[in-house]
Amino acid sequence: MNTNIFNESFIKNFFLNNFSKKYLYKNEIIKNVSKIMSIDILNEILSIRGNWHNKNFIMMLDRKPINYSEYSSLFLEVAGNSLRPDLEKVQNWVSKGSSIILNDIDSVNNGIKSIANELQTLTSGRCQGNLYFSMQSHQAFGPHCDEHDVFALHFAGEKNWNIYENIEKNPINHPIFKHSAEERIKKAGKLIDQVTLKPGDFLYLPRGQYHDALATESGSIHISFGVSYFKPIDLMSILWDKFIINDYMRQDIDKNATKEDLRNHLKKISLELAKIINTDENTKIFFDNKKKWPYKFKDYNLNNIISEGRQYKVSKLIKIERNGEQAFLTNGNNKILMPKEYIEVTSFILKKDFVTDHLINSNFKHLSKTIIIDCLKKLNDMKVIS
Repeated sequence: MNTNIFNESFIKNFFLNNFSKKYLYKNEIIKNVSKIMSIDILNEILSIRGNWHNKNFIMMLDRKPINYSEYSSLFLEVAGNSLRPDLEKVQNWVSKGSSIILNDIDSVNNGIKSIANELQTLTSGRCQGNLYFSMQSHQAFGPHCDEHDVFALHFAGEKNWNIYENIEKNPINHPIFKHSAEERIKKAGKLIDQVTLKPGDFLYLPRGQYHDALATESGSIHISFGVSYFKPIDLMSILWDKFIINDYMRQDIDKNATKEDLRNHLKKISLELAKIINTDENTKIFFDNKKKWPYKFKDYNLNNIISEGRQYKVSKLIKIERNGEQAFLTNGNNKILMPKEYIEVTSFILKKDFVTDHLINSNFKHLSKTIIIDCLKKLNDMKVIS
C-alpha cells in the first residue's frame, strides 16, 4: 500500500512486529516537516482567535494545569462576549516555561488532517491529533499512559521521551483509570529506554504504555495522533435501547429476595443478554459500526457547488409505478400521475442518492431547460428531492 508518509516496507514491519505490541522509534520518517507545521505556522493558527476555547486550548507548567481564566480574556464577538485565549497572557506564561496543548489540531490544518486520515486508513481506527508546544526543561506531564495508541510525529526543536517498563491493561477514559501523579510514577515501573525526537522523527507507543517527555530545546513541537479502536463496550452502549425494551431487564427485584434468588437472577440476566445480543440484526449492527468507526474528515468544496449547481437528496420512499404508457409517482399509499415529459428525468433521479443540476442537465441535453427546471421544482414541492 502506497501512502503519503509510511512506505510499504515500514508498514509491513510495523504491523508484524509493533502494532498493539511494542513501542517503535524511527528517525526521519517525514521529509520537509516545516511545510506541515513550524513555529511560523503555529503562530498563524494561534492568531485565529475564534478557533480556540477552554476545551481545545490548554496550558501546563511543570506538570500542573494552568486555570483557563489565567490566560484568557473576555472578547466582544458577533454572537456575544466569549472567553478566548489572550495573546499577551499566553505569551507571558510561555516565557515562564509553560506548554501549549492544542486539541483536535487536525481540524485546522490540512497537512495534519492528511496524516490523521492516513493513520485511520492504515489502522481502521479513529484518530485525533493534539499538538504540544514545549519550552526547554519544562514538562507538561509526568509518567502516564494513554487510553489509545500514540503515533507521535516531531516537527520542531528536540524532545527526550522516556519509556517505562509497564503497560496498563486496556485502559479507557473512565475514573477507574485516573490515577494521581504519585500512583502513575509507581505504576510506570523502571525506565527501559530513552529516545530523542528531532524534526521528522516518529515514535509509536501502544495503548497503556507508560511514558513521559521533556523538551531539550525551547520551541519544541510534536503532534500526538491518538488512535482508538472499536471495543465490545462501544457495542454495548449502541445496543442499550435493546436492553431497555426487554421486559425482564425492566423487572423489579423482590425486596425479600434471598441470595439464592439473586443467584438465579444472575443466571436469568445472562440468558436474556445472550438472547438480546446473539441475533443476525446485531451482527450487522456490529459490522456496520465497526466499519464506520473512523472519523470522516471532510473539507468544504464550494468550487464544486459553483460548477455543479444545487445538490438534491433523493427520497427512497417514492417509486415510479407504470400502467401502460402512464407513469405514477407513489409512496405506497397515494399515486400521482406524471406528465410524460417528466418520466425520463424522474426515472433517472430515483436511481440516485444525490443529484445535481449539472448531472441532470448533462444527461438530458435533448430536453429544454424549461422542462428540466419545472420538473425539478415539482419534484421538490412533492418532497421527492430536497
